[in-house]
This record gives sequence, C-alpha cells and structure tokens, in this order.
Amino acid sequence: MKQTKTAYLLTACLALAGASHAPQAAASTLLTPASATVINDTVSTGAFENIYNFVIDNVYDAYNLSGAVSFQNVQTLVSLTTDFSAGFVTSTSGISNASVELLDSTSTVIATGSLTSFSVASTPELVTLPFPNSTPFYQELLTTYNLISLNNIPVLGAGSYQLAIKGQSNGGTYTGSISVSPIIPSAVPLPTATWLFLTGLVGVLGLKRRKTLAA
Repeated sequence: MKQTKTAYLLTACLALAGASHAPQAAASTLLTPASATVINDTVSTGAFENIYNFVIDNVYDAYNLSGAVSFQNVQTLVSLTTDFSAGFVTSTSGISNASVELLDSTSTVIATGSLTSFSVASTPELVTLPFPNSTPFYQELLTTYNLISLNNIPVLGAGSYQLAIKGQSNGGTYTGSISVSPIIPSAVPLPTATWLFLTGLVGVLGLKRRKTLAA
C-alpha cells in the first residue's frame, strides 16, 4: 500500500513538471482583413513558449499575412572607468532572446522571423558606496530593443494557423500583432483584336438586320 501511494505521488510530480514546460496555447482568433490580432504577454523567468491559434476566413481565395513581435532587455553595467572598457553585467531584466514561427494546420513551419535590434546606453553615473575605503565605480543601463518580423511568408488560403513565440526571459513583456490582406485578382483587359472582332460582328449584325427590314 505504501509503494502504491509512492507511485501515485511520483506520477503526480512528473505530470506537474511536464505541465510547467508545456507550451501555453491561446484560443483561436478569427482573422479578417478588417481586424488584426494584437499580442501582449508577460512571461516569467526562464524558458517560455506560447502558441497563438488563429483562423483566416474564406471570404477571399488568397491572403498576404504580415506580423512582428517586439521585446527588450535591460542590463546593468558596472565599470571602474567611464568608457566601460572592462565593464561587467551585474543584473539583467526583460527577454534576452526569442524566436517566432508561423505554422499551418499540420504544425509544419511555413515562415520564420528575422531579428533586428539596437541598444541605447544611459548616461554613466558615479556610485560611491557608504562604506569605508570603498572604491567608487561607474554604472549605466544598456537597453536593447528587439524586433522580430515574419519573413518569406507564402500566400495563404483560408484555414487554421499558429504563431509560436519562444525564448528565454528574466521576467519581461513582448508585444506584437498579425494581420492579413486579401489578394484580389485585377481585371484582365481584352486584347485589341478582340475589340476589333466585336466591332465587326456588331456591324455585320446591323447590316443583316437592315437587309431583313428592306425585304
């Protein structure tokens, strides 16, 4: 009986451990040309993976999809010199890295995201600790802004799709959106020869009608 209880306890612990690493999936959202899906989520420290389900309507035969996700992380840098030539990181907050994938209804990756980023450093501040014989040091915040844009997206038809966002976080927030626009075929103009043929046909029919009335 004791072994059975132990087995149940181990099974429950394994189930909880698996659930903590399972991707978080959101309910499906209907995506139409008149609406965009806005993404705004905060993730806790550690690895994360969130899945967003959406459905494209069948009003049009084909659609172009566009989307992007942005996030940032902040590092606290410390150095004994103002140029931070020998600086080191004392703390990091936000999302350190992330990736974005677009999947179809069979969970096949059909597009990925490309990352662009830039960093902005705050003005260094001289910090003196309230302890005897402590050495003053310089401190600054280095904020990195990241944008992941979906690229190489094929023409999409109506159906179910997923957007997967995963990465590593020190407690941060990412935002983004996805939207679609219909591909409407342009009217093909008739060739000049067709117009000449139709004009001649109308003339022949008119001449035939006049002969019929004269008879």
